Amino acid sequence: MKKTARASLLILALSIMIVPLFLVNVHASGCITTCRLTADTTVPAADGTVYVELDNNTGLIYPLPHTFSFANNTRHTLTVLNTTLSASSGARYVWNEWIHSSLQWTPTLMMQTPIMLANYTGPSDGGTYTAKFDKQFQYTLTFKDAAGQPLAPSPTSVVLSSAGSSVTTSTYSSQWLAATSWTVTSATWEGYQGALLTPVALDLASGSASAVVGVSAYPASVKVVDKLNNPIQGASVTITFANATSRTFTTNGQGTVQLGDVPIGPYSAHVLYQGQDQGTWSEDASVASVSTVTLNVGGTTSAPVVSAIVLLTIFGVALFLILLAVKVRRPPPPPNI
Repeated sequence: MKKTARASLLILALSIMIVPLFLVNVHASGCITTCRLTADTTVPAADGTVYVELDNNTGLIYPLPHTFSFANNTRHTLTVLNTTLSASSGARYVWNEWIHSSLQWTPTLMMQTPIMLANYTGPSDGGTYTAKFDKQFQYTLTFKDAAGQPLAPSPTSVVLSSAGSSVTTSTYSSQWLAATSWTVTSATWEGYQGALLTPVALDLASGSASAVVGVSAYPASVKVVDKLNNPIQGASVTITFANATSRTFTTNGQGTVQLGDVPIGPYSAHVLYQGQDQGTWSEDASVASVSTVTLNVGGTTSAPVVSAIVLLTIFGVALFLILLAVKVRRPPPPPNI
């Protein structure tokens, strides 16, 4: 009876030790003396070669893919040596992680193999261990205002979105991004968020690309005139923009101030002239790029004086012609007898 109990305990103990190993390798075919493991990579051979070092031995370096032969019941390490590869196609490959059966095995460059009690060489044989790299291409973004003119300054940031992910960037020239289809979905310009005219597609699936992004920025200027529509020089114009910032300008000889591009269009213009508050006007550059502000002041101009001189001249000539006509038509005096 005691021998039977001891045998049962021994079998139970062996089961506890062996069953987990069986479960770990349930999808791998067993091996007796030599076990095989295939290490692969997501980098195509035409675009570059990934090298791994076996067991931290600088004399054991292999290009991927490679099938290793390991003794049964041993464990080994494979370390990726090159983390970035540049391809002639213009693509770049950047290290990501080791995966096994499409799941993360380890995010580190060094991968430790399982205890080699089975083969790992393909889908029907335990699955390969793959050094995953992310493929990237470069992109360049340029910006225009609503009138189609180059925008300065550029947005402080833009958001690029792809399926399930997004990237915020403030650098727009020769930047690397995952090789897939992206959309510029948002921009922040002059403190105003969401300043895009429309979302812009950026296709990096097959190569580097550039895109022109339209921003809700509108060229604007203000012209200040008097009641006679004469330009007023020297008026102080304070502009409050849609982003709640303000700037003060002084009108030039044509009565004009150039605001440059303003965010989304609406703004207000507050005018001071000769120390007098002339009021505030609401304007919208998305409706009209040039806004005319008419002050309730009288203008001084040489135009009326010129008109009066012309009228007097015309009147004088007309009077002279009338007198001349009367003189010509006067009958001659009778002859003296």
